[in-house]
Amino acid sequence: MTIVYEAPTDKNLKIATQVDEPPVKMKKKVWYALWGLVPISSNSTAEMVGPCKEVVKARSYYGIDDYFISCLLGSCSIMTMSVEIQCK
Repeated sequence: MTIVYEAPTDKNLKIATQVDEPPVKMKKKVWYALWGLVPISSNSTAEMVGPCKEVVKARSYYGIDDYFISCLLGSCSIMTMSVEIQCK
């Protein structure tokens, strides 16, 4: 499962430090077929970074909800991954 970390070209953003906790938080699920080989939904962070003005913090993870989705749909080769963006 791949996530493409990118921002629109017109943005001059900085990456947040580990201790920074930017106030705006957005989440999305990225859906994949063939057990993570082919993204079905957009796997880019560019559209999520749109409202950000200064600092961005991004992370992708395989959460408990992703685990249950994979348990239910894994036999059909469908899986998910969570992406979280924080910014100010």
